[in-house]
This record gives sequence, structure tokens and C-alpha cells, in this order.
Amino acid sequence: MADLTAAAGALLKLYELRTEPALRQARAWFAFEFHPKTAQDILATWLGPGHVSAPYRMVTTYWDMATSFVVHGAIPAEMFNT
Repeated sequence: MADLTAAAGALLKLYELRTEPALRQARAWFAFEFHPKTAQDILATWLGPGHVSAPYRMVTTYWDMATSFVVHGAIPAEMFNT
């Protein structure tokens, strides 16, 4: 069971990170411009040059980190999904 005060602090930090200009721009790119049709398209983006792969890696690693807090019990799922 996660300490709710620590979990709340982690959620606030995740929110703070989400508002960083670079991550905000990467999320906009991911949501509105990135339209892969195949797994090969995703791999090409992920392994491409920095200006192509950076926003992809930024968004996916952010959500990987955020969800790992839930999976490992640092943040209760109920708190995360609210």
C-alpha cells in the first residue's frame, strides 16, 4: 500500500513534468502529427535521428515511468485514474 502523502507528491511531480514546454510540445506532436501505419513506422521514428525520435521517446518514456509507479504500488490506481 502506498503512503498517500508520498503518492500525492509523486502525482504532483508527474503533473509538473507534464507541463514542461518540451514535453508539452512532444505530446502535441504525438497526438496530432504522429500517425504510424505499421510497427515499422514506429521503429523508424524511435530509431531515427534525434529531431524525429526525441518527441516519441519523450512521450513514451514519460508514460512508461508514470504507469510503473502504479504497477509497483507507489501510486494507487484509483488516485492515478482520477
